[in-house]
Amino acid sequence: MKNYYSINEVANMFDITANKIRHYEKKGLLAPLRNVDNEYRKFTEEDIMKLQAILLYRSVGLTIKDIKDIMLNNNSSNYLNHFNREWQIVSNEIDRLNVVRNSLESIIDNIYESDECKADDNILDIIKSANELSEIKNSWKDRWDFNSWADSYDESVMKDKGALKIYENYNLILENVYNLAVSSIINDSRILEIGVGTGNLAGKFLENDYDIVGIDQSREMLRVAKEKYPKLKVRLGEFLKIPYSDKCFDIIVSTYAFHHLNNDEKSIAIREMLRVLRNNGKIIIGDLMFKDKQGEINVVKRLSKEQIDEVRDEYYSYIDFLEAEFSKFNKELKYKKIDEFNYIIEVN
Repeated sequence: MKNYYSINEVANMFDITANKIRHYEKKGLLAPLRNVDNEYRKFTEEDIMKLQAILLYRSVGLTIKDIKDIMLNNNSSNYLNHFNREWQIVSNEIDRLNVVRNSLESIIDNIYESDECKADDNILDIIKSANELSEIKNSWKDRWDFNSWADSYDESVMKDKGALKIYENYNLILENVYNLAVSSIINDSRILEIGVGTGNLAGKFLENDYDIVGIDQSREMLRVAKEKYPKLKVRLGEFLKIPYSDKCFDIIVSTYAFHHLNNDEKSIAIREMLRVLRNNGKIIIGDLMFKDKQGEINVVKRLSKEQIDEVRDEYYSYIDFLEAEFSKFNKELKYKKIDEFNYIIEVN
């Protein structure tokens, strides 16, 4: 085995230019030895392995800066930081392209079906709608700061902190959602939990060897969930941008997460869930809801100002609104009231 390789030999190994290797050296990613007589570069086996890693990292989109940081701090936490960020970038781009593709399909269909005098206006309306959809998807912000809440979330739930005491039946809700889900599981059903949080619901599925993956927009929540349940598959994701292809899951579950979306966002989330749900799949959500607007009025008039402020800080769902939204896709919604603020809905 050769001890050293020239820059041209290394370039030929990877079918790249010598200038690309020099570029990586200039950026501090490579530091080959130099021949004392002529200053020619001498690459060792270790240099070659390092270059291979650089090229692979570049192939999945990591920047030179990212790669340099990984090489300087090659620990799991740093790897996760970089690859989670790249996963999110790629997922967002896929979501953006899907919106564009769907709008282009609508435009093409419209051109085929419309007369020429109407086509221009219809095309502009389709593009405008697509832009509005993208704007809503990209505008959601975590104004509750779940990253900072991750380490104390389970304690908050256990102590049922807050004026409304919305976690009084937390375990009951998780148990109900779990039982409804497993009653429909056939053979190798795949389950998606949206807003997996610290993994309390997902843990129930894992204990019985069900195939579940949890997504959450909070990296810190995912960290805590993985610490508690090392076998749990987790990914960055959210209701508005589910980072999976069409028809991937048999069952979608979620608890205490849907109320962080306003009605426009809920409508988009419903379409996203149905997109990744297989035919004859089921959606089960346990969350903060009212039967309808009048139901909210009846509850709120009995609350203190502090309690009302807590309600207004969230986006409680209206079951009649959800029924109407799901009915657009010929889906039937059933619901069960758990307490004054919590319901479980089941969609088939």
